[in-house]
Amino acid sequence: MANRQIKGQQKLRVTDESEELIHRTIKNNYQSTFPIVGMGGSAGSFHAFELFFQRMPIDANMAFVIVMHLEPTHNVDIATLLQHSTSMPIVEAEDGMRIEPNSVYIIPPGKDMGMHNGHLLLFNAHTTRGARMAIDHFLQSLAEDQWNNAVSIIFSGMGSDGETGVRMIKEKLGMAMAQDPATAEYSSMPLTSIKTGLVDYIIAPEEMPVKLVQYLSHPVLQHNATEEISLDRSNQTHVQKILMLLRSQTGHDFTLYKKNTITRRIERRIAFHQLPDYVHYVNYLRENPVEVETLFNELLIGVTKFFRDHNAFDVLREHLYTHLLQKPVDEPIRIWIAGCSTGEEAYSIAILLTEYLDTMRLKRLPKAQIFATDLDANAIEHARAGYYFGNIASEVSASRLERFFVKRNNGYVVKKEVREMIVFAQHNLIKDAPFTRLDLLCCRNVMIYLTTDLQRKIIPVFHYSLNPKGLLFLGPAESIGSFSESFDALDSKWKLFEKKDGVANSVKMIDFPFHITQQSNKSKEQPIKIMEKNSLAENFHKVLLNQYSPSSLLVNDKGEILYINGEVDNYLKLHSGDAVMNIHRMAREEIKYALGNAIHQAWKERGTTEVKDFKVTINGTAHLIGFNVAYLNEAPLAGLLLIVFKERAMLKKSRAKSGDIDPAKNGAVEELEKELIYTKQQLHSTIEQMETSMEELKSTNEELQSTNEELQSTNEEALTTKEEMQSLNEELMTINLQYQNKAEELTNLNNDMKNLLDNTEIGTIFLDNQLNILRFTPQVNKLFNVIPTDVGRSITHIVSNFDYPAIENTIIEVIERLSGKELEIKTKKNEWYNLRIMPYRTIDNFISGAVLTFTKITPLKALENKLSTLMTYVQSVVDSLPDAAIILDKNAKVLVVNDAFLRLFQLREYEVKEQFFMEIAHNRWGTNKLDHLLLEHGLREFFFQHEFPGLDLVNLKVEISYVTESPVTENTALIMTFKAVEIGKQKKKE
Repeated sequence: MANRQIKGQQKLRVTDESEELIHRTIKNNYQSTFPIVGMGGSAGSFHAFELFFQRMPIDANMAFVIVMHLEPTHNVDIATLLQHSTSMPIVEAEDGMRIEPNSVYIIPPGKDMGMHNGHLLLFNAHTTRGARMAIDHFLQSLAEDQWNNAVSIIFSGMGSDGETGVRMIKEKLGMAMAQDPATAEYSSMPLTSIKTGLVDYIIAPEEMPVKLVQYLSHPVLQHNATEEISLDRSNQTHVQKILMLLRSQTGHDFTLYKKNTITRRIERRIAFHQLPDYVHYVNYLRENPVEVETLFNELLIGVTKFFRDHNAFDVLREHLYTHLLQKPVDEPIRIWIAGCSTGEEAYSIAILLTEYLDTMRLKRLPKAQIFATDLDANAIEHARAGYYFGNIASEVSASRLERFFVKRNNGYVVKKEVREMIVFAQHNLIKDAPFTRLDLLCCRNVMIYLTTDLQRKIIPVFHYSLNPKGLLFLGPAESIGSFSESFDALDSKWKLFEKKDGVANSVKMIDFPFHITQQSNKSKEQPIKIMEKNSLAENFHKVLLNQYSPSSLLVNDKGEILYINGEVDNYLKLHSGDAVMNIHRMAREEIKYALGNAIHQAWKERGTTEVKDFKVTINGTAHLIGFNVAYLNEAPLAGLLLIVFKERAMLKKSRAKSGDIDPAKNGAVEELEKELIYTKQQLHSTIEQMETSMEELKSTNEELQSTNEELQSTNEEALTTKEEMQSLNEELMTINLQYQNKAEELTNLNNDMKNLLDNTEIGTIFLDNQLNILRFTPQVNKLFNVIPTDVGRSITHIVSNFDYPAIENTIIEVIERLSGKELEIKTKKNEWYNLRIMPYRTIDNFISGAVLTFTKITPLKALENKLSTLMTYVQSVVDSLPDAAIILDKNAKVLVVNDAFLRLFQLREYEVKEQFFMEIAHNRWGTNKLDHLLLEHGLREFFFQHEFPGLDLVNLKVEISYVTESPVTENTALIMTFKAVEIGKQKKKE
């Protein structure tokens, strides 16, 4: 089965089998365009797989990866057995195999499996103290690789494998299913995943395909996880309504969380309920408060593990121990884990701290306080319980499990000594006060969900919370942003920072608690205009109001008069200068302070303030008046103040009777007492106003300081950016200069090449792989009717001046076979050219076309013809000789031989012509007697006796003639004639 392969299957070469490869961050590097369903099962799951695939459409555009606990000795072919339930191809996974849609892949026995860039990776099975976590292993890798295209389904099985994988799938916006425990042969695995509260569907295997297809095909999910969601204004409004419902029911405000994350979580719930759009989901939330809680929990999904990122905790341990060693023993150790989720990270740090205290062996251990907080109340309850499933054995070493945990049922419970070190509490990082005087603040993988503006506000709070040299531990994808001057980076990779010693406390920079302030555009207060109506009732009310209603004013919170009713001359007075309709400027001196105090009190208490029996002098006559100041709550006058004046009586002068108290003195005392009372009230009011103003000024000052810090930080960032830009500009200038030099070199080389080609009198054409002309020299015009504008045209479209129709095929053959070809061609003007076709090789040794060179050989061809004619003539002369004759060149190579020679020595022409005479003598005749004779220059004749093959002993007379100016050889030619003097009658004896 391992040899079967899906059609079109591609493989990725994998050489590194390190387990860390699966868990490395590969986000957004590759994401398939179809969902990939990770199916985990163990004991009793095969029947569930059969039921699932019997109902699963074969063209749903999904891929399925089955992960089971198969031992190396397992010899049952699961793929073949399961193939009976579906017509989709089912194969056993191979290392590097690319996943294709509408296909099923099964983990091989004895292997763990991961995923990277849409390819399956196989590893040797890893067992942690008897427990294999192959399903967790694959699902975590699937979540990291595919994000919202990842789906997990947990089927029947024993143990807790799959629980961590489900958490990771949900964190990465995937979907999770689990088999209904009532239908599972072994319910432990699905139950463990269900207890996380993150499983979307808990149903029987045969019901899963329908839900799976419905969910994944919902329109709101049809976009990539890496894309930024862009909503129209209507849907943005609906999202705001959803956030308001969340805040109203849960008390938590998510407006400062990243909108993309919030929107995707909302879309998952829309798809889960199969609602058509945001409008229907808003209505569904209003009608179902339980769904509000579900959405709230969905937004708080956080995945954590014991000692998550082991290398990060190794770095933390080293620096934390160094920090604590420098700390006085009598000072408490204070640690805050913000966003602790279900507590794994808090307990991990508590274990590190306990191990440190164990190594100290002090008589009196310092007090250790660890605060672990999270927004999710359910997660806090889980953390307080301290119970975790057995799969933590793959995260915690055996020695730590034994030292800090107690085995209970199928899981582990944190021991009391570690549990009592930690205070778990629900805490809102955004609006609740922070913990202070900390040695370590751990906030990992929380800020990635918050907006950049909120992150800028949280970092100063962290700085404020830490002691000098305190440690800040963030997630690998987080940073301190622009606050690098407040922290030293101890480890940039694992984001461990130390608060700089001597840096001013960052309380100045804190804007806390965080809230959204919306500034409304306040227009200038406009006097309320009373529209006159012509109705009888309105006129009647107007007369009644003017004749019988008390004098009154309508003012705003600033004291500006908006409307006047009745006579108010007794209470208000115009002053010279600019006309200002303000009650505080126009009120008479006698009532100014009392009236101002009443206005302030009414505004502050949002109620009514009454002042009675106040004495004023009007036109020399004393009057006793009172007034009410009422805060108006009803629209359209809400927020305004109504001042009603009431004249109690006119005080009359009375004569004093004998024996009575002097009325003048009595009145003066009463007047002084009233003035003293009102003076005290005014003083108290003034003090309150001053205190309020001081608080406001203090708050404003802090805001200005914070703004100043932010501006300084921004200015520093701008300066840094400017320096970087200057440096970058210098680098660009250097690179530009290098490019200019290169361009100049190329220009010179191009000029050299052009002049070389133009002056060699060799026609040259450069072609690409499609035989299009790239460049040509002027000499080519004699062979092709080509002009400069023909560059880019195929050479097959150009008319040639020679007769060689097969040139196209020849060029193609040269390009394909990578070997050159040379031939001679004749033009229509009877000119001869040597055509050489060679492949065009780049510097990188790639073939990108062909080069054609045309060398004129007309004179050479004429000489060749002349030589051929001459050789024919010489041959005829030699043939006319009666004796055997040959002509040799200066190297003793046979140039011409006559028939008499061939007959005499019983040879064929090809055995003699173009052969060295010495080789003929040695090889054919078996003698070297002629060597020294031929070397004796000037010798004219000699006699030679030899037994030739097939002949008797032969006596030869050899005559030699020398031609010093030979037209057919170089300088010297040798003519030899052979004449038999005597031929014996007897044959050579055997």
